Order: sequence, then C-alpha cells, then structure tokens
Amino acid sequence: MTHLFLTSSIEIQGIGESIRNRIGHNHALKTAFIMTPAEGDANQDDLSWVDGERSRLNANNFVTFDYTITGKKIDQIQNDLKDIDVLYVTGGNEFYFKDKCNQSGFKQFVQDFVNSGKPYISSSAGSIIVGHDMSALLNLSDTSKLPQPLDVTGLGIVDFTILPHWGSDNFKNEWLSKNSFEYMYESKSPLIALNNFEYIEVIDDQYRIIDVRNEK
Repeated sequence: MTHLFLTSSIEIQGIGESIRNRIGHNHALKTAFIMTPAEGDANQDDLSWVDGERSRLNANNFVTFDYTITGKKIDQIQNDLKDIDVLYVTGGNEFYFKDKCNQSGFKQFVQDFVNSGKPYISSSAGSIIVGHDMSALLNLSDTSKLPQPLDVTGLGIVDFTILPHWGSDNFKNEWLSKNSFEYMYESKSPLIALNNFEYIEVIDDQYRIIDVRNEK
C-alpha cells in the first residue's frame, strides 16, 4: 500500500495533527527531513519557514533529522536512509530539487520507499514533484541558475499536479499573472489547486482532499 500526505504547508496549525491521526501512530517515528528544495529557494535570507516545518513535525512525534541529497549518489542515500520510518520533503524550488534528483538517482529511492508502504509527507515543492508534469509551476520558481533545457517532469508517483498555496496573499501576484495561466493550460496532467489549510491523502490509486478547518 502506498501512503502519501501532500500539503501546501505543514506549518499550518492542524495539518500535522491531522496527518498524525490518520497514520495513527503513538510513538516516535524516525523522519528524514529532506531540505534540498529549500537550498534552491531564491530568498535565502529568510528560511524561517523551514524551521516551522521541522517544528510542526517534531511536535507531532515525527522525530526529524536534516538530510540533503545534494552531492550524493543513490548508494549513499540508500545506506543513510535505510532505517527511516517517514520520508519528508520540504518546500522550496521544485525544479532545483528535480535537478538534484536527476544527479543523485533519488527518484528511485522515493519510488521504492513509497512502494514499501511507509509514509511520504511533503510541503509545497515536495508535493509538486510527485506528479508527472511541473510546467504549470514555472512562474513561481527562479529557474535562471538551473541547467537548460529545464526538466519539468516530476517523479510520476501520482497522476496529478498540485498547485500549492492557492489563495495565499504571498503567492497572489504569481498565480494571477497572465503567464501562469498559460502554463496551466499547457500542463500535461490534471491540476489540483490546494490552499494552505488543505492536504491530499493518497492511498494506492485513491486520493482525497482534506480541509483541516472541517475537522474537530
């Protein structure tokens, strides 16, 4: 059984708590906190949201340790992460992250991990990349320093692409720009606009959108 929890932002109160309840764990889960997407964030002066993601996970008994795939190969990654219970991928720059996945072979690790039935949890970029096609997100990320032609393919684990932070003031200008909608029309996979209070739970080939504001 595959089990994924794809969020816009796990920092939001209620998201981590809801995921913990759905996993149903009452003990500490060793969680690899993959921070590679954050390395490609254009605003390196303020990465406080990374601390927020980590804190929310730890508060829900996902015991994290920081890990990056940058500069590593698949054999080392498999050895370093062989004993983890949960794989978590942060927000940041999904195209930067895909470039590092290509260099390291991390795609294979993620696919094997997900197929093992262990939980994959993510925010923003980490949620985007599990789809097939990321072209609809081109206007939201700085790709100027990435190898060209740009690889806009995702990991292909789910058959849709998440548009995170829908309705958020922080992303309003990007989402309402003319070019953003042009990219959306060109996307090769279904698009799901996800606000910060929602996440998608994926179990095998079924998924549902959960709004934590509707949960008690």
